[in-house]
Amino acid sequence: MCQSCGMNMKSAEEFGTNADGTPNEEYCHYCYQNGAFTRDVTMDEMLETNLKYLDHWNAETGNNFTPDEARPILREFLSSLKRWKKD
Repeated sequence: MCQSCGMNMKSAEEFGTNADGTPNEEYCHYCYQNGAFTRDVTMDEMLETNLKYLDHWNAETGNNFTPDEARPILREFLSSLKRWKKD
């Protein structure tokens, strides 16, 4: 699972890459390439990006959340990921 956006990574092609080109198993290719994050975003900006895919997530999980219902759930989930976790 990507430790930035939470995407399930099912294949090596979905992994990000380190600066030396090797796969990075902590972050997906959307979030991390060549040893750096692809976007300089806040957790709230990532949350809003993820909400754009709410229909897909609802279909995968069998839920029927509205954006307002999903927002606090997603905020709690993202805050547990490595990129956003407060030590």
